[in-house]
Amino acid sequence: MQFASDLGLPYIETSALTQQGVKDGFDTAIREALISASKKTEMLKIRSSCCRKKQIPFPPLMPPSVKTPFIEVEPSSFADDWMLMHENPVHADVTFVLNGQHNLDAHKIVLCSACKYFRTVFGKMSHKMKTPESLSNFAVQDLNPELVQGIVAVYDKENGTEEIVGHCHTMVELSADIEPRTFVRVLQFLYAGVPKLTKDHDTIDQDELADVMRVADIFAIPELTEMCQNCLSEEEFLNPSIGTYFNNETKQTMKELYFNNPEMADVAFNVEGRKIYAHKCVLSARCEIMSAMFRGHFVEGQTTISEVNIPDTSAECFLALLEYLYTDHSPIEEIEVMELLVLADKYGQKRLMNLCELYIGKEIDKSVAKNIEKAEIDVIGLLHTSQNYNAEQLSTWCLHFIATHYTSFQKRKEFSSLKGKNKIHIEENQWPPVSYHHEVEEYEKRWKSKGDKCSFKCSII
Repeated sequence: MQFASDLGLPYIETSALTQQGVKDGFDTAIREALISASKKTEMLKIRSSCCRKKQIPFPPLMPPSVKTPFIEVEPSSFADDWMLMHENPVHADVTFVLNGQHNLDAHKIVLCSACKYFRTVFGKMSHKMKTPESLSNFAVQDLNPELVQGIVAVYDKENGTEEIVGHCHTMVELSADIEPRTFVRVLQFLYAGVPKLTKDHDTIDQDELADVMRVADIFAIPELTEMCQNCLSEEEFLNPSIGTYFNNETKQTMKELYFNNPEMADVAFNVEGRKIYAHKCVLSARCEIMSAMFRGHFVEGQTTISEVNIPDTSAECFLALLEYLYTDHSPIEEIEVMELLVLADKYGQKRLMNLCELYIGKEIDKSVAKNIEKAEIDVIGLLHTSQNYNAEQLSTWCLHFIATHYTSFQKRKEFSSLKGKNKIHIEENQWPPVSYHHEVEEYEKRWKSKGDKCSFKCSII
């Protein structure tokens, strides 16, 4: 009430529940509206009295511009892609043996990125990740006599020696008390952050959840334990946020440990004379075009790393693409974004294209904020490039932007490069429209001619 009083505004307190003051509020609003209308009538009378001989029409009303198209970004498919990697473990380099008969294939790069326990098992700890509470890497002599909880033995599949060798396929025999179905749920969580903890019709077996919690404790995965506890306490609605956080941590760890690192890499790309290292399992899961490339053109031989030549792009741009495949993020603002958009189109990364389109749209807005005619950015050139490389949202956005600022773009030299459908669309959708310009010209002819000063002044009131 004090706030309204300070501003000199009327104040009425009402209650929708008890209806107190509601009628008075409506009555006051209607009364104020009628008073306002009478004031407008008085202003019209003043205007008409200024020029009694002529009735002055209002100037043409400029039509509103069409709203700027919104550039939408596809939802992330990262968790789904990695779940498919788990379900179809192509390029696997580790096999877990359960109860002496069940084999589950997996990928060291995922296990080490997601779980500190497996980083110690497979001997992968970065200097920056070692903390006082971190375990040291397990020695082979500790693993094989079953001195480490959960593991019976670790050995190389190729030659049967009980050693962990860099690029070899590793066999890991798990303890007899770890059930296959339980360990599958552990792997589901490590890969995608979304273990399937419920049965059909969303029923929960408490004994199975208890077993998952026990195994999660063995492998030091507190997030999975928390998910199970949420299910038991009927708070499973909290689990998606836990999974998202876990996946983000896994992505960051993978970038720190493995991105463009020859360790555990099985493919090297030659780009502008540089070798860029990667892992087929990650690229195949995230990019169908690369998956087909590895299936069709690579036969495993004596060497552990396949090499691929990548022409027509810069090393920085290709690294940005790979970083997106590994982490679902890309340093778009640090590179030539249109080059990355073209590369994303080449490798079928629609979501990365959307991110580039959104960034370009914002950069255009910033670049032309002061003056469109003299801005350095070439919006018409971006329109042509976006149309050539299937960036449909960006091309629609550019067409709208050019049409909405038609007069300014007419004065740019690139305007003459608009041809065919682009030119027709822009001319038909220019703003303000041609019809409005004609109305303004007609109005000025009638009411701004010499000797009609009264009419001109009255039209401004």
